[in-house]
Amino acid sequence: MRIVHFSDIHVGCLTRDMTAVADKRAFGLLNYFLRRRRMFDYELVPRAIQRIHVLSPDVVVCTGDLTCVGSPEEFEQARRMLRPLVEAGNWTFVYVPGNHDAYVRSDACAAALRQTFSELNSERWDLAALPCEFRVRDLTFLLVNEARPRAPWLSTGGLPPGDAAALNAWFRAPRRPGEKRILAGHFPCLDAGGKRLSLRRRFDQDRSLSQALRSSQIDVALCGHIHRPFLRDEAGGALEICAGSLTAAGILSVLDYVPDADRFAHFWVDVKGGEQAPAAVPKAMATAGAVE
Repeated sequence: MRIVHFSDIHVGCLTRDMTAVADKRAFGLLNYFLRRRRMFDYELVPRAIQRIHVLSPDVVVCTGDLTCVGSPEEFEQARRMLRPLVEAGNWTFVYVPGNHDAYVRSDACAAALRQTFSELNSERWDLAALPCEFRVRDLTFLLVNEARPRAPWLSTGGLPPGDAAALNAWFRAPRRPGEKRILAGHFPCLDAGGKRLSLRRRFDQDRSLSQALRSSQIDVALCGHIHRPFLRDEAGGALEICAGSLTAAGILSVLDYVPDADRFAHFWVDVKGGEQAPAAVPKAMATAGAVE
């Protein structure tokens, strides 16, 4: 069972919506065109798709930040870039939003996010249905939408109370025999060194997520947000894997579950060089304990 994971392609372009000059999008676009645009190489997306075909995954997961400021024009380009992954038919493609995908409180931007979420997930769910779970053999995936419009100086996220309660209930629920649990959201609970993110960048429920990892209530948390990829393991065996930015770092994260050996194995693939890159921590993870 193989999962290929990537994140943060950050498509950027000008918008036709003149109201953007009066909100957070003006700052975001100015930052993008003056600085961040040089960081992203969009040619890495089709190269990554070619590598994904070679890797032959069962599930492909994108953990958000398709866009720079969440405009309809950016979402349209992102959908066009990723359509081959949706239409391939060889795997299940899953997308959850990032904070840049819910950048401002705009009806047009929100509609574009909903359309993109629905199309990239092959109409399986509406965005409002998150958090929701789906199963692929022994693996149960929980998809969460942690993206909420925030002030111009913040890159934070969080869950409304009802979603947070549903997430905690899922953590505590008894497992099916042999079940492994994978959380797919945008924000890491901790950085590569095991520290909380800064107040300007963190996820509101990072402590509860961190506790779920420490107590092995989930086996793997897949995320993005931080553009440099990393793998962090807990003492109990759970993994937090940040895929980084595909268009900046040029890395795919590959996670294999080997049911006969009852373990996960992880490695990175360097899309820029076309070769397998060494994992930050070459990892074979023993199975996490069952929830009591």
